[in-house]
Amino acid sequence: MNNRAFSSEKGKRLSADLTPEQKKDVAEAFRVLDVEGNGTITPTDLKVALRALGYEPDAGQMRRMVAEMDRGGVSNNLVLSEFEEIMRQKFFSENAQEEFDLAFPLFTEGRTDFITLEDLRRVAAEVGEDMPEEVLMEMIEAADVIDRDHKISREEFMRMLLPEKAAKK
Repeated sequence: MNNRAFSSEKGKRLSADLTPEQKKDVAEAFRVLDVEGNGTITPTDLKVALRALGYEPDAGQMRRMVAEMDRGGVSNNLVLSEFEEIMRQKFFSENAQEEFDLAFPLFTEGRTDFITLEDLRRVAAEVGEDMPEEVLMEMIEAADVIDRDHKISREEFMRMLLPEKAAKK
């Protein structure tokens, strides 16, 4: 779960971001794909990059990605920041389900379908963190957005892990 960060500000969650090394790699891939050296890549170049990473986007997915990211909307070509955002979304949406499947049972010890205050206390102690109960309650309040029952359901936990756009699907 090292791809996500939590902020103690009520209701705020820091967005998943690429590490400096990942940003460097994405910039290098962009530079390689930008064969004309004009600071843009085409949707075809994007598809090549995604395929190299193991994704097989269909034509509809490609159109949607380019439309969402091509902020200028004039050329259908993407600049580095747009390409980086697509890569960030791909990296984190791909890992979210796997992270969820691994992490949720660690919190609940496989006993229930909810993470409770007791579970958070236990996990904090296991990792050597002496966290005040108020902080643990803030964490529960921030994640307990569906039914406000003072525990975190599987769905609430998944929403917390997924990037904003993916959580709304």
